[in-house]
Amino acid sequence: MSAEPTSGTFTFLLSDIEGSTQLARRLGDGWGDVLADHHRLLRSAFEQEGGEGIGTQGDAFFVAFRRPKNAIVAALCAQRALATHPWPEGTAVRVRMGIHSGEASIADGEYRGLAIHRAARICAAGNGGDVLLSQTTSALLDDEGFDDSVFSLVDLGEQSLKDFERPVRVYQLVPAEPPDPGAGLAATGVVRVLIVDDQELVRAGFRMILDAQEGIEVIGEASDGPEAITETLRLRPHVVLMDVRMPTLDGIEATRILLGRENSDSKVVMLTTFDMDEYLYEALRAGASGFLLKDVPPEQLVAGIRAVASGDALLAPAVTRRVIEEFVRRPETPRTLPPKLAELTPRELEVLTLIARGLSNSEIADQLVVSQATVKTHVARVLSKLGLRDRVQAVVLAYESGIVVAGVM
Repeated sequence: MSAEPTSGTFTFLLSDIEGSTQLARRLGDGWGDVLADHHRLLRSAFEQEGGEGIGTQGDAFFVAFRRPKNAIVAALCAQRALATHPWPEGTAVRVRMGIHSGEASIADGEYRGLAIHRAARICAAGNGGDVLLSQTTSALLDDEGFDDSVFSLVDLGEQSLKDFERPVRVYQLVPAEPPDPGAGLAATGVVRVLIVDDQELVRAGFRMILDAQEGIEVIGEASDGPEAITETLRLRPHVVLMDVRMPTLDGIEATRILLGRENSDSKVVMLTTFDMDEYLYEALRAGASGFLLKDVPPEQLVAGIRAVASGDALLAPAVTRRVIEEFVRRPETPRTLPPKLAELTPRELEVLTLIARGLSNSEIADQLVVSQATVKTHVARVLSKLGLRDRVQAVVLAYESGIVVAGVM
């Protein structure tokens, strides 16, 4: 006798293994054991949080939860179990998950409703290791009062999902892991770098150069904006080499999201193929510490990364200034004086002007006939009073507010 149909609001979680076909081909007879371990780990995590109607199809899971919080905790536990499991050497099982809350009916033990399809589409929009959720689930979590000491949500903006006419807002779930106290640059002297580019050959080229350098460690790679956000928050690199143009979420928006977070301590250096890329100015406004061309000579790449990690953020001052000057010429550029500028002393305002001209600390010291230590103090005070991250933001502010005019020395 079939069960009576019921309906209600559920939170659905769908998952699948990224690149499972290639993984199965590579492992051959060993694929069965890997898939069985994957099923066991995920099922255990889902059942512990009260997952209902747990079903599988190949390497995909389907689960319903009564509360969004249970789905989130289950996803975090599942990803942690996958990350710590001793897989065969050279094997990485990366699972993407999509979560959405909505109405559904149950008949004969089967869940039916559009909410299930939306969760599947959100899952498909992610990369291996991602946990993405809908705006609906995010709002319900706010109502429940989620514990941000356990996880946080990163707004990825509106995303186009297959079979849905309009873009939908998607959030990324990020575990709130405390930073490693021994990972600081001052503590170790090693610059930790994350490479972000949608071309595998580009990432491999940069990694080869940087891995050969003493005092620089490549701690990870990412192929698009969402993955860059996930890996930056997870790994906490000192420097992120971020490609400007990428699918799903470009480097500028990813930079804006990352550097807009409280306590963000990673520096971003944009990578571009062209030295006059039209997006670079927006990247600098988003908080990037400068940019490098993808064909930069190895010694300049290394010097640039070291400079940014040590706080000397403005890379290739003349080139960066040229990019800024090119775009502040446009008539739509706002020219308003920020109120905080009034807090600067005449000498600090002079130092800000020279920074915007692209002068280094030693060049400013020569022009003002003071010591480099004095200049360094003035620069620090300018950044502090204006609430700026680094010299690049100081240059942007100076040009946008009209303190410095392009082409006028």
